[in-house]
Amino acid sequence: MSPTQPTRSLLVANQKGGVGKSSIVAALAAMVAAAGLRVLVMDADQQANVTSSDLGVEGDRGRGLSMSLQFAHPLEPIREVRPNLDLIPGGAALAVIGAIAAAAAQTGMDLTGNLVSTLNDLQSAEHYDLILIDSGPGDAPLLDALLGTARYLLVPTRDDDASLIGVEYLAARYLRARENGSVIQLLGVVLFDLNPTATARNPEVFKQVEDLLEGSGAAPFETFIRNDRAAAVDLRSRHLTPNELVTVSAEQAKTRIQRLRDKDKKLLGRRLWSRDPNGLANDYQALTREVLSRIAAAEKNEISGGVA
Repeated sequence: MSPTQPTRSLLVANQKGGVGKSSIVAALAAMVAAAGLRVLVMDADQQANVTSSDLGVEGDRGRGLSMSLQFAHPLEPIREVRPNLDLIPGGAALAVIGAIAAAAAQTGMDLTGNLVSTLNDLQSAEHYDLILIDSGPGDAPLLDALLGTARYLLVPTRDDDASLIGVEYLAARYLRARENGSVIQLLGVVLFDLNPTATARNPEVFKQVEDLLEGSGAAPFETFIRNDRAAAVDLRSRHLTPNELVTVSAEQAKTRIQRLRDKDKKLLGRRLWSRDPNGLANDYQALTREVLSRIAAAEKNEISGGVA
């Protein structure tokens, strides 16, 4: 393995938007951190969904990350946005990277090298157990830099054709990154926003994903993230992680009768839309276990002399 790329850094990417990248990053980060491990989230998306919507942080609109990519400026995370969880915010300042990348060869700027260097410096100082990187769907130069920076790749997708095409487009960039010397390894594809009762459709989708992964050495994740629109709205509107939503839901259930008796319209107006977010939280918990298991297996394979 190349010594340049952080060993436990996981990029979550798809060249199609709206497939659950930010939701998965936020959920995995919170669950790993809740287990007592130190986690860094890097939000490399101009939309900054994981920063503002999922974790509820204002941040610097991506200025720090943009400076790191351009000038190897030291990364300064926002610390303890949740216990054991630090964040490098994303945002609109990352929009300049695409334009800068076009002239990088002439100016000698090395976006990937700058990011690898600054991220390794931060990791050396902070000793994170896991680094999770969220990516935007359309910024190809930035995505290429991330593919050259992360050690592992997780690809979420919905079951529609456009999302699966996004997987194919990403696969081409992934293979090109490997050809250019990146040691990034594909962990697998996870299906997002799936209907768990679609017993006829779901096996067909899993077969499509298996065909897409043929020859990659990776398999689809057994865990999928179910469709739960009400819980998804609550997670984003209240800036909660899945386990936090379960806690809030349980607390509201205990006080619902009293609120109705008191006729507190203000509190009633702030009720949750989801009735039972436990199923969705369990999906994310299972995915977290499977991701960590696959990373551990990859590390064991490297130690034993296997080829990534």
